[in-house]
Amino acid sequence: MIGILVLSHGNLSQSIVETGKMIVGSNSNVDYLGLYAGDNIDEFYKNVTEKIKALNDGDGVLVFSDLYGASPFKSTAYAVKKLANVRYRSVSGINFPMFIESILARESKNLDELAEHVMSIGKEGIKELFTEAQKISEVN
Repeated sequence: MIGILVLSHGNLSQSIVETGKMIVGSNSNVDYLGLYAGDNIDEFYKNVTEKIKALNDGDGVLVFSDLYGASPFKSTAYAVKKLANVRYRSVSGINFPMFIESILARESKNLDELAEHVMSIGKEGIKELFTEAQKISEVN
Protein backbone atom coordinates (compact mmCIF):
# COMPACT_ATOMS: atom_id res chain seq x y z
CA MET A 1 0.00 0.00 0.00
CA ILE A 2 1.33 3.44 -0.88
CA GLY A 3 2.40 5.36 2.22
CA ILE A 4 1.31 8.95 2.68
CA LEU A 5 3.27 11.65 4.49
CA VAL A 6 1.95 15.18 5.02
CA LEU A 7 4.46 17.95 5.77
CA SER A 8 3.66 21.53 6.71
CA HIS A 9 4.50 24.55 8.72
CA GLY A 10 2.92 24.30 12.17
CA ASN A 11 -0.09 22.10 12.88
CA LEU A 12 -1.59 22.04 9.38
CA SER A 13 -0.27 18.57 8.54
CA GLN A 14 -1.54 17.09 11.80
CA SER A 15 -4.95 18.71 11.32
CA ILE A 16 -5.29 17.36 7.79
CA VAL A 17 -4.43 13.81 8.85
CA GLU A 18 -6.54 13.84 12.01
CA THR A 19 -9.55 15.44 10.28
CA GLY A 20 -9.20 12.91 7.47
CA LYS A 21 -9.96 10.17 9.98
CA MET A 22 -13.42 11.72 10.41
CA ILE A 23 -14.11 11.22 6.71
CA VAL A 24 -12.38 7.94 5.84
CA GLY A 25 -11.85 6.32 9.23
CA SER A 26 -8.51 5.02 10.39
CA ASN A 27 -5.60 5.89 8.10
CA SER A 28 -3.03 3.12 8.09
CA ASN A 29 0.41 3.88 6.69
CA VAL A 30 -0.15 7.64 6.99
CA ASP A 31 1.94 10.09 8.99
CA TYR A 32 2.61 13.81 9.31
CA LEU A 33 5.32 16.17 10.43
CA GLY A 34 5.10 19.87 11.21
CA LEU A 35 7.90 22.40 11.13
CA TYR A 36 7.68 24.94 13.96
CA ALA A 37 9.44 28.22 14.69
CA GLY A 38 12.76 27.46 16.34
CA ASP A 39 13.02 23.90 15.00
CA ASN A 40 16.41 22.78 13.76
CA ILE A 41 16.02 22.50 9.98
CA ASP A 42 18.63 19.75 9.65
CA GLU A 43 16.79 17.69 12.27
CA PHE A 44 13.51 18.27 10.41
CA TYR A 45 15.09 17.10 7.14
CA LYS A 46 16.43 14.00 8.91
CA ASN A 47 13.00 13.26 10.40
CA VAL A 48 11.35 13.57 6.98
CA THR A 49 13.82 11.08 5.52
CA GLU A 50 13.18 8.64 8.36
CA LYS A 51 9.39 8.94 8.04
CA ILE A 52 9.55 8.29 4.29
CA LYS A 53 11.63 5.17 4.94
CA ALA A 54 9.20 3.99 7.63
CA LEU A 55 6.13 4.48 5.40
CA ASN A 56 7.60 2.63 2.44
CA ASP A 57 6.38 -0.96 2.22
CA GLY A 58 7.57 -1.37 -1.36
CA ASP A 59 4.78 0.52 -3.17
CA GLY A 60 6.33 3.92 -2.55
CA VAL A 61 5.36 7.02 -0.60
CA LEU A 62 3.33 10.05 -1.64
CA VAL A 63 4.59 13.10 0.24
CA PHE A 64 2.45 16.21 0.44
CA SER A 65 3.70 19.62 1.54
CA ASP A 66 1.95 22.91 2.08
CA LEU A 67 4.03 25.31 -0.04
CA TYR A 68 6.19 24.78 -3.10
CA GLY A 69 9.78 25.81 -2.44
CA ALA A 70 9.37 26.17 1.32
CA SER A 71 11.32 24.10 3.86
CA PRO A 72 8.84 21.19 4.14
CA PHE A 73 8.94 20.80 0.35
CA LYS A 74 12.71 21.26 0.23
CA SER A 75 13.13 18.48 2.78
CA THR A 76 11.95 15.99 0.16
CA ALA A 77 14.63 17.19 -2.25
CA TYR A 78 17.22 16.91 0.50
CA ALA A 79 16.20 13.28 1.00
CA VAL A 80 16.78 12.19 -2.62
CA LYS A 81 20.32 10.86 -2.13
CA LYS A 82 19.49 9.30 1.22
CA LEU A 83 16.46 7.52 -0.27
CA ALA A 84 18.00 6.17 -3.46
CA ASN A 85 16.17 2.85 -3.01
CA VAL A 86 12.79 4.33 -2.06
CA ARG A 87 10.23 5.46 -4.63
CA TYR A 88 8.44 8.59 -3.56
CA ARG A 89 6.70 11.55 -5.12
CA SER A 90 6.56 15.01 -3.58
CA VAL A 91 3.47 17.14 -4.27
CA SER A 92 3.15 20.67 -2.91
CA GLY A 93 0.04 22.74 -2.32
CA ILE A 94 -1.93 20.11 -0.43
CA ASN A 95 -5.60 20.69 0.14
CA PHE A 96 -8.09 18.51 1.97
CA PRO A 97 -9.73 16.96 -1.14
CA MET A 98 -6.27 15.86 -2.34
CA PHE A 99 -5.55 14.14 0.95
CA ILE A 100 -8.91 12.35 1.12
CA GLU A 101 -8.59 11.19 -2.49
CA SER A 102 -5.06 9.91 -1.85
CA ILE A 103 -6.39 7.66 0.91
CA LEU A 104 -9.31 6.42 -1.19
CA ALA A 105 -7.38 5.84 -4.43
CA ARG A 106 -4.00 4.56 -3.25
CA GLU A 107 -4.92 0.89 -3.52
CA SER A 108 -6.15 1.18 -7.11
CA LYS A 109 -3.30 3.28 -8.56
CA ASN A 110 0.45 3.08 -8.66
CA LEU A 111 2.51 5.88 -7.14
CA ASP A 112 2.91 7.91 -10.34
CA GLU A 113 -0.78 7.60 -11.20
CA LEU A 114 -1.78 8.59 -7.68
CA ALA A 115 0.40 11.70 -7.70
CA GLU A 116 -1.10 12.84 -11.01
CA HIS A 117 -4.62 11.98 -9.88
CA VAL A 118 -4.49 13.91 -6.61
CA MET A 119 -3.01 16.97 -8.34
CA SER A 120 -5.97 16.93 -10.70
CA ILE A 121 -8.40 16.53 -7.79
CA GLY A 122 -6.75 19.44 -5.99
CA LYS A 123 -7.22 21.75 -8.95
CA GLU A 124 -10.75 20.59 -9.73
CA GLY A 125 -11.85 21.00 -6.12
CA ILE A 126 -11.30 24.74 -6.09
CA LYS A 127 -14.69 26.35 -6.67
CA GLU A 128 -16.35 29.68 -5.97
CA LEU A 129 -19.97 29.54 -4.79
CA PHE A 130 -21.55 32.21 -7.01
CA THR A 131 -19.69 31.13 -10.12
CA GLU A 132 -20.84 27.54 -9.63
CA ALA A 133 -24.41 28.64 -8.88
CA GLN A 134 -24.43 30.65 -12.12
CA LYS A 135 -23.28 27.59 -14.09
CA ILE A 136 -26.08 25.51 -12.56
CA SER A 137 -28.72 28.15 -13.30
CA GLU A 138 -27.55 28.39 -16.93
CA VAL A 139 -28.05 24.64 -17.37
CA ASN A 140 -31.54 24.67 -15.86
